[in-house]
Amino acid sequence: MSEPAIEPQSTNPATAPVQLQAGHELGHGSAIGEASANFWREFMYWWAAHWPAFVLITRPFFLWFALTFSKALRDGPAANARRILGQNASEAEVTRLSKNIVKSAYTSIYELGRAARSSPKQFRDWIEEVEGSERYFAARKSENGAILLTAHLGPFEVGASSLMAHEPKIHVLFQRDALASFDRLRGKLRERIGVHELALDDGWSIWAAVRDVLNANEVVLIQGDRVMAGQRGVPVRFFDGHVLMPTGPVKLAMVTGSPIIPVFSVRTRVGRCRVFIDEPIDVQREPGPVSGEHPAMRRIAEAIERQVRAHPDQWAVYERAWCEDQEASSTSNATEST
Repeated sequence: MSEPAIEPQSTNPATAPVQLQAGHELGHGSAIGEASANFWREFMYWWAAHWPAFVLITRPFFLWFALTFSKALRDGPAANARRILGQNASEAEVTRLSKNIVKSAYTSIYELGRAARSSPKQFRDWIEEVEGSERYFAARKSENGAILLTAHLGPFEVGASSLMAHEPKIHVLFQRDALASFDRLRGKLRERIGVHELALDDGWSIWAAVRDVLNANEVVLIQGDRVMAGQRGVPVRFFDGHVLMPTGPVKLAMVTGSPIIPVFSVRTRVGRCRVFIDEPIDVQREPGPVSGEHPAMRRIAEAIERQVRAHPDQWAVYERAWCEDQEASSTSNATEST
């Protein structure tokens, strides 16, 4: 099973299908900038794996360092903060939120390291509340498997552990990271939780494996707010613009009949979180390609938007997320280079 071939790109941003060819990592840009970003990421994840408290203790210094010397970490979060807060937000409000977005990134590194060194019981104790459990149980009565749709928001890996008491197997569709230290740490956490990995890097056959998992009445955790390399996506209305979102979850639901259940984990304080289960989405097959106006794509975007609006500093997207901002940045860079 593979996703359908890409249709010719439309000029309408709501219907144009896109395939992302390269991942967007924190701090990517020039070769020197990318090497520098990877060095510091490697440094932080090494400490997270060996002494997580170091990340928290040194967070003020590295936050200052990143915001002072990384143009990408100033521009990307600031552009996103402006979209989230609205065009009438003051520069002080935008600066405050963009700084908190980067600060949350260091908190997430600490939490990942701490969770990977904890027992399943210990990190389940991080979960203060699970809201919407009745929605989850009602959707699972269909016994068609379930697509757990989440976002890069808060400690979502730990949040997934809240379902382990009810699901014998949880799988996660993901892309391996270029940074080996991060992949090892994330893999260690998933192993402790009991989450089985399905890597997109393994090729198109992985979609057949995902289909088989769903047909066996198991669940798959998929990120819905970012198009990973090799995935196809379409621009979907989000706040006052459009953000690329993967069509894979909707296509899988069409093929398997599995409901899409939005599940989010938000940080209430450092080392503690709350899990929110939104209304399940039953996907109806429609003729033609999945566009940004497909009802299921719209409901996915609305569910993610509600959480980002409520917890904007926890949305871990550091590049310019909005298609309109990416286009404006590309135009500006092209003008400067001529």
